[in-house]
Amino acid sequence: MRVGITIDGVIRDFITKFESVYDKYNPLPLEEGEEESVETPERNIKSLDLLEYFDFSGGTKQLNEFMYVESSLEIFGHAGETKLNSVEHLNQLHNLIEDMGHTPIVISKELNNSKPATLFFLSKLSSKVNNIIFVRDFDKKWEHVDILITANPTTLDTKPRSKVSIKVINHYNKDCESDYTIIDLKELVDDKKILEKVLNTETVDFEDV
Repeated sequence: MRVGITIDGVIRDFITKFESVYDKYNPLPLEEGEEESVETPERNIKSLDLLEYFDFSGGTKQLNEFMYVESSLEIFGHAGETKLNSVEHLNQLHNLIEDMGHTPIVISKELNNSKPATLFFLSKLSSKVNNIIFVRDFDKKWEHVDILITANPTTLDTKPRSKVSIKVINHYNKDCESDYTIIDLKELVDDKKILEKVLNTETVDFEDV
């Protein structure tokens, strides 16, 4: 089976980095007598609809320009891990899937300059993964895998019935349905029985039944 592992929300914390980069280039107005603004807005981000929390007068086009062209390396290349040693757990999981006779794939939605930035992110944290696929839309990930480990709500909500989803739970996907739910990749590495159970799941094309 082809086992896909997505990056954002699973390995990379791009939301926190996006927020800091946005605030760097869009500081709050200075108060009288201030030479430099040190305050940042308080945002309680509960979804991946960034236009709900960040001001881009040009809408999605301007957001994409900022994220995927102008500031890609800062946002995607220099983002932190979702948890300590997430990439190391990715390496361990990659080896574990291969040892079980299956094909691990890292798959991510990337556009323009975020592709090399993502390769830089994985390289600087010593990722050993060499099978990487970039797609332009979240739902297109399913075309390349049988099982997908993801945190993205759109990806979870567009799962074909013949595929298997493993949700890495967080505050913006807790209401999304999935076949399995985990806290992080370390859970799969530490408890091999979970992965064995998932890999023994037979995918069925319900359209052919």
